[in-house]
Amino acid sequence: MVNDDTLDIDSESEVEEVEEVDEVDEDTTDWKAEAAKNKQLAENQRIRAEKAERKAKTDKPEPTTNLTTTDILALSRAQIDDTDVDEVLDYAKYKGISVKEALNSTVLKATLSQKAEERNSAQAVNTGATRRGSSAVSDERLLSDARKNIMPEKDGDLERLAILRIKNR
Repeated sequence: MVNDDTLDIDSESEVEEVEEVDEVDEDTTDWKAEAAKNKQLAENQRIRAEKAERKAKTDKPEPTTNLTTTDILALSRAQIDDTDVDEVLDYAKYKGISVKEALNSTVLKATLSQKAEERNSAQAVNTGATRRGSSAVSDERLLSDARKNIMPEKDGDLERLAILRIKNR
């Protein structure tokens, strides 16, 4: 148990009195002037934003292709596909070289040949759901297939084959 004797505190210690000081912040701010100033700043920002929006709407991006005559000739002589022209121009712009130099680059040549191969293989593969039209088998074909023991599947072709055999006897 803790008491005053063990802590060596005088029970009659002086109590400090704290005087309360009435501190009154004198507010000398002119709130009306401050509000008018903030309102003017907001109005200026709004006007600037509207001007920037109008300018952004009216500004049209300029074409970035500044091709020289030699670049155009190099593109036409390279006989590359129209879809690859952008690839060549992007590569030349990225590397900071002319189009002619870009076309001589092994990296670009490999990319262009790979794309050309993909296009060729896509054309070779029939990916569409196309219906095959019925084709009439010629009389000679019916007879030659019958001699090879290949019989037609359609009933109409069987009848034609029978009529042809009767006529050829």
